[in-house]
Amino acid sequence: MQKSSCYSFFNIYLSLLTNKNYIIIITMKKFILMFATACLITFSANAQTKKGTVLLGAGSQFSGTAWTDWQITPKIGYFIQDGLAIGAEVHFDTDDEYFPAFTGYLVDNGDGTFSEVGAHSDYTLTSNVRRFGVFARYYAARNLFMEVSMNSGTTQSEEWVEDVPVFDAASGGLVLSDMVLQERTQSSHVRLGMGYTLVWREHFAVEPFIHLDLIVDGERVHPGGGAMQAAETTDLSGSEFIAGVNFSLFF
Repeated sequence: MQKSSCYSFFNIYLSLLTNKNYIIIITMKKFILMFATACLITFSANAQTKKGTVLLGAGSQFSGTAWTDWQITPKIGYFIQDGLAIGAEVHFDTDDEYFPAFTGYLVDNGDGTFSEVGAHSDYTLTSNVRRFGVFARYYAARNLFMEVSMNSGTTQSEEWVEDVPVFDAASGGLVLSDMVLQERTQSSHVRLGMGYTLVWREHFAVEPFIHLDLIVDGERVHPGGGAMQAAETTDLSGSEFIAGVNFSLFF
């Protein structure tokens, strides 16, 4: 009876040991698979950065910018030697927002009379973005790249302003008028940064990046308030860190 018990215990121990080894083997296989996948992602960018490769991508910055204001900037580059690419980026965008005429609404003045407020004719607000730049990218260590770029552009945006004092030629004085006023921004940037190329399916890559954005020349011109207020100019020179992501094709 004692011998049988010891035999049974030995079998159970061997069974547990075998199962434990099996679990270890499965765990090691999963680890090796995960490591191989990581290596594939990490190392495969070497094949995409050879001399003669074309880079076609588009990206957007998302730090310091509301998601509704994200702008997609296309870029194209060419590897002039292994790991070194030069190229250009361009962004054009036009947006028109139409507002139909409104008859206004009545407001009680508190003395038995009413005033009509908010009435306006139909109008359209237009915003334009024009930006062009060049860049150079160098892969310093496998998927890790350094990038420098220079770009310049203008932005024009419009707003509807009520009761703007303007000169009336007929009366020779000032009258209040509702109108569309335009604000204009011009800036030139130098960006120094780095990013990481995560390759998927050989030709497609996702590239998170961070840049130091230097505004070397920039100003914003606000039209002011009509005849009673001159245009206001704001100097935009400065620097900031920005982060974003590119989606790129290599072929």
